Order: sequence, then C-alpha cells, then structure tokens
Amino acid sequence: MGRQMQKLQRHEFLLKTIQKSPFMKDEELAKAAGVSVATIRMDRAELGIAQYRERIKSAAVGGRSGALTGNEQLLDLNLYHDGISVVDTDEHMTFANTDIVKSQYIYAMAENLALSVVDVKAALIKVANVKYIREVHSGERLVAKSEVIRVREKEYIVHVRIKSNMFEVFRGKLSLAELA
Repeated sequence: MGRQMQKLQRHEFLLKTIQKSPFMKDEELAKAAGVSVATIRMDRAELGIAQYRERIKSAAVGGRSGALTGNEQLLDLNLYHDGISVVDTDEHMTFANTDIVKSQYIYAMAENLALSVVDVKAALIKVANVKYIREVHSGERLVAKSEVIRVREKEYIVHVRIKSNMFEVFRGKLSLAELA
C-alpha cells in the first residue's frame, strides 16, 4: 500500500511538473522527485509521457508553429540559443505553372524556427530584416539554422539562415516581442 501510494503521488507530480515545464530532462525530474532516472523513465512510459526530445519537437513544431510549410521537421533545439529545422519543398508551395517556391514558405520556415527557439506562447515579429539570395525550386531540401543573438526582458533578436544544397538561399534577422 505504501509503495503504491508513493507511485501515485509521483505520477501526479510528474504530470503536473511536465505540464508546467515540458522541457525538463529525466535527470532533472528524477532529482526533483527524489528517485532514480530509471524510475522516472518507467513512470513516463506508464503514463504515456513522451521523451524529452519528443516533447520539445511537439511543442516547437506542433504547438507553436503556424506552419505554412506543413512538413517542417525540427532536428535540434537548444532553447534561447539555437535550433535547426528541415523542410522538403514540393509543388504545392510553388507559383502556378512554375517550380519556383513562393517566398512566404521560406519566411514561414524562418519565423517558425525563431519562435520555437525562444520558447514563447505568443510573439509578434516587430521587425524583420530579410534577404532572399536565390530562388528555391520544388523538390529542394531546405535546412534552417537559427541563433538567438540577444535576449532583453521580453524581446529577442534571432538570426536565421536557410540553405539548400549547401548554398544560402535566405537570411534574416528577426526581432520578436513576447506577448502576454
């Protein structure tokens, strides 16, 4: 009875803690709960709570993106520091009767990554200084890398560079203001 009660309390603790802070690692959760990392992993499995990397991906790509791209994949994310995402372009992103990808999809990729890396629920792009270096064609894989340059109160400056076949196609400096 005592062990079962501890387990139930731990499960409640895990659910509440991860709901508040979805980016806590298993090691941090184990320390906070006073149990081993293996125990936390078993508890997460029982409760159907995703691993750390999957929680980040879900929050960043699914939870916050306004994804015009639809097939964007977040590969790496270091909150408030940097991130990497990938998009495979296709014909639905192009201008009619061409294979040239519309700039709105490229910008959306940059904006989504910038919003993901600063981990805010809502933000407004105050200023965006962007440069499209060359056109992108349907079928090209785009790789975006972001870097947080400055954090000041509820404002962030994020640089985003997007490449295709190792050549830069877009770069931008986005100034974000956290809302609420």
